[in-house]
Amino acid sequence: MKLIIKPIDLILRWALVALAVFMIATVTWQVFSRYALKAPSSLTEEIARFQLIWLGLLGSVYTFRNRMHVGIDILVKPLIGKKRLVAEMASLIACFIFAVLILVYGGGRLVALTHELNQTSAALGVRMSYVYSIIPISGVLMGLYALHYMADIIFHGKLHRPSELDPAIVNPATTKDI
Repeated sequence: MKLIIKPIDLILRWALVALAVFMIATVTWQVFSRYALKAPSSLTEEIARFQLIWLGLLGSVYTFRNRMHVGIDILVKPLIGKKRLVAEMASLIACFIFAVLILVYGGGRLVALTHELNQTSAALGVRMSYVYSIIPISGVLMGLYALHYMADIIFHGKLHRPSELDPAIVNPATTKDI
C-alpha cells in the first residue's frame, strides 16, 4: 500500500502548492487590473473561482490524509485500547461510504450530466465537466486513504496521528515513516 500512497502524497502536495501559487498570481493580477488599469478581467475571476473549487476539494483530501480534519473528539478521546480502535474504524467506514457514495458516485453523475449537456463556463468557455471532475477524483483519493487507515487498524492495530504523516507539518527528525 505504501507504494501507492507515497507517490499520491507527493503529487497531492505539489498539486496543492501549484494551485495555491497560481491562485495567488491570478487574484493578484485581477486586483492589479481592476485598480491600476481600471479594466478588470472577467477571465481571471472565473479562473480564480475554478481554482478555489479544486484547491478546496484537494485540500480536504490533504487534511483527511494528515488526520487534521474536523472530528468529534469528545466521544473518541476518552476511549482507550480496542474501544478507541473500534470508534476510529467506525469513523473511517463512515468517511469511506461518504467518499464513495457522495463524491465518487454523485460527483461522477454530475460530471457525466454536465458533459452530456455540454455546459460551458461563461467567460472561458471551458466545459464545466472538466471543472467538476475534481469531485470524483477527490472522492477516490479520500476513499483510498480511508482504506489505507482501515488496513493499518486491522493489520497493525494502530492509529495515525497528524505528526506521523506529513513531514512538512512537523519537524522531520521526529516524523515516523508509515
